[in-house]
Amino acid sequence: MTIVEDRAEARELTAPERKARLRRRLRWVLPVVGVLLIVGTFVLTQVLLAGGLGTPRDAEPDEVSANNTTQFGEAGTAYAVQYQVVTLNLADLPLTADQLSMEANAEAVIAPGYGFLDTTIYRGQGGGLDGQGYFREMMASVTATTAGGVVQQIDAQRSPVGWAEFPSAMRAVETGAQAFGWDVDDAMLDAFTTQVADAVRAGEPSSLQLPTGTAMGLPVSGSVDCTGDGLCILSYSIITG
Repeated sequence: MTIVEDRAEARELTAPERKARLRRRLRWVLPVVGVLLIVGTFVLTQVLLAGGLGTPRDAEPDEVSANNTTQFGEAGTAYAVQYQVVTLNLADLPLTADQLSMEANAEAVIAPGYGFLDTTIYRGQGGGLDGQGYFREMMASVTATTAGGVVQQIDAQRSPVGWAEFPSAMRAVETGAQAFGWDVDDAMLDAFTTQVADAVRAGEPSSLQLPTGTAMGLPVSGSVDCTGDGLCILSYSIITG
């Protein structure tokens, strides 16, 4: 008997056998489809970014001012969120509220909801990163507060990090100490690390207040605030008014 004859005489599968065969096929088909979708999404994102979606266009004056300061009005906020970049030129203080497209007494927050804001703060009076008078960090949000027509304060927050990434938060504190002149040392950070670990085991919050430094020519303070679940946020507070 030939192979063709064998196939011709093969019996038809029963309904339960057909269902079992379908389940076996789905076990490898579905994971492969999932992988292809993930890869396809990644490739599409890269193509769009390479095509200019992620490249900032020239900003309008109500988005970024002539002295390269992000505006906190509707247009400026939309621009900052779209391109995930914030720049603040603090060389000449005080800043008036209208220099940030804000009301005389207001608070405005720029936060993309996902990703980061590539944030650069320029002062030009020494200090900062490598003594160049500026500071740059990936922030989750940047907030401006005005009172009496003057910008009084700029607050910024890094994204929360879990316990596994806690060392990165401590490295950011060390960078801030160099840039702003925060009076912190290894012993303080080691003690806080132990404090956070104990607090997380107890399910309690903990925090570290970073003393004000003036190395950049204006007062900058900070804090690290951790939840009982071990999510920690490094915050910066810059007094401008």
